[in-house]
Amino acid sequence: MRTERQRNTGSNVLLKRILVTFGLLAFVRMGTFLPVPGIEQSYITFYLQNSPIARFVNTFSNDNFFVLGLFTLNIFPYINASILMQVLISTVPSLRKLQKEEGSFGRRRLNQIIRFICLGWSIIQSTSIAFFLKNILFDWNLQLAFEIVVCLTTGAMIVLWVSELITEYGIGNGSSLLIFTNIISSLPSLGRSLISGESEGVSLITI
Repeated sequence: MRTERQRNTGSNVLLKRILVTFGLLAFVRMGTFLPVPGIEQSYITFYLQNSPIARFVNTFSNDNFFVLGLFTLNIFPYINASILMQVLISTVPSLRKLQKEEGSFGRRRLNQIIRFICLGWSIIQSTSIAFFLKNILFDWNLQLAFEIVVCLTTGAMIVLWVSELITEYGIGNGSSLLIFTNIISSLPSLGRSLISGESEGVSLITI
């Protein structure tokens, strides 16, 4: 009787974790297509369709319509921050000591440092995007650039928070699942191009 009850409890916990994981992944995916306010998205789409990176962008867009969304940076600033932290740990003795000798406290400290690096990296990437759009948007100004930086940076930090929620309350590693979701989401548009026989729009580089 007790074993059956434990089995049912375990099944309920697993179901909750699965639902939490899929719910949070869906939330991030929807946020990717939530446009950043103040931007005429059609200008960006027109520019990218007539640029050398059009094929690459179309692979990751929805029906050839690219959206600069709130979660455009996604989990990638955190991935870059984690890679940079690994380099710093191998070169900075104090960080290496923190990882090897401080136990759980050291891991928490390193995670805090990674979050700050992620914040800085998000600001750098969002600023680069904001000034890249200067050549595309007719109404570009410093105020709009600031709003773009704030929106994209905030979105990246929200995604980081969601990935930690998935890791803690869901199934698997949150950042890995977000990367996997990004890869999977790009496959339908490529598949449609392959099935429809649009050979000029699909190259070895795009695949």
